[in-house]
Amino acid sequence: MTLYWLLSVPAHGDGHVAWRDVKSRVGDSEVYDFMLPTLKIGTLDTLVQLSDELAKHDTAYESTVGKFIDTLRTLTQASTTELQSMLTVDEKSVDQYIRTFAWNNAKYRSDRALPEIISQIGESMHAIDAQLKTKMTQYNAIKNSLATIRRKQTGNLSVRSLNGIVKRSDCIPDSEFLQTVFVAVPQTLTRDWINSYERLTDKVVPRSSAKIASDSEYTLYSVVVFKRVLDEFANKARDMRFVVRDFVYDEAAMEHDRVQALEIVEQEEEVLDNICEWLKGSFGDALTAWMHVKALRVFVESVLRYGIPPDFLPVIVKPNPKQASKIKLQLAEFYA
Repeated sequence: MTLYWLLSVPAHGDGHVAWRDVKSRVGDSEVYDFMLPTLKIGTLDTLVQLSDELAKHDTAYESTVGKFIDTLRTLTQASTTELQSMLTVDEKSVDQYIRTFAWNNAKYRSDRALPEIISQIGESMHAIDAQLKTKMTQYNAIKNSLATIRRKQTGNLSVRSLNGIVKRSDCIPDSEFLQTVFVAVPQTLTRDWINSYERLTDKVVPRSSAKIASDSEYTLYSVVVFKRVLDEFANKARDMRFVVRDFVYDEAAMEHDRVQALEIVEQEEEVLDNICEWLKGSFGDALTAWMHVKALRVFVESVLRYGIPPDFLPVIVKPNPKQASKIKLQLAEFYA
C-alpha cells in the first residue's frame, strides 16, 4: 500500500496560512485535506486515557487490515495491480478513499461521546475479525482434507491410495482362511523381500508374492497369508522396514472415496470463492473503521497538544519516498 502521513499542525486561527506552511515544507509531496467533524472533547483525564487506548486500537486494526490484504493475496495469487483492483471502499480505490476521507456520520455519529464512538468501532472490528477467523478455520479444514486426499493420490506407494493400482485379479477370491496382503518395499530392499517374505512367519503361502507396481522409492508386492497370522506377519514385515498397506479391495469403498474426493474439491472451490468475495466486501468496513480510529487519534492528540478550543489543521501527506527523511526533518524543525 502507498505510504501516507496523517499530520496535524497548529492553525493559529488561520487554516489557509497553516496549509501554506505545510505545503512549503513538504516540497513536491502531495497534500490533501483531512476533514474532521465537530467532536465532543470531554475531560482532560478522558482524553489522556483515550490517547493510550486509541494507540492500541490503531495497531490492532492495522494488523486486521493487513490480514485482509495478505489473506486475499495468498488465496487469489493476485499480482499487486490485480490486488489493488479488488480492494475498494465504497467503490473507491484505497488511495481515493484515503485522499478524500470524510467522516461517516451515518455509521459513527459524531455527536456521541468519544468513548461511545470508540466502543462502537471496536465492536464492529471485533465482529469482522471473528468472522475472518471463522471463515479461515472453515477453509483450512477443507484444504487439509483436500491435501490428505491429494497426498494419497500423489505420494509414493507406501502412502498413496491403492485404488486404481490394485486390480481385482491381484487378490485371491473371498476366503475364510486366506487374505492377500499388499506390501510396499523400499527399492533398496526388494532382494531382501524376495528372499525372506516366505519365512517372516508360518502360514505364508509359498511363491505367492507378485509385483504389482513400482515407483522411484518403492515396489508394491502382493503376498497371500493365512488370516490368523496376519498381525504377526505385519509386525515382522515392519521390523524388516517393509510397509504393510492397510488395504482391502472393495469396489464400493473405492467409488465412495472417488465421490468424496470430487465433493471436497467442489467444496474447496466454493468456500474459496465465498471467502474471497467476503474479503473483498468486508475489507472496506475494516479500512473504514481503522481510518475513523486514526481520525479520532488525530483529534485527541491535537487537542492534548494544542489545547482548547481546537485550533489545528489536519492534513494527509503522500510523501515523496526519496525525500521522506528530509521532509520529516524540515517539519520537525519548523513546528518544534
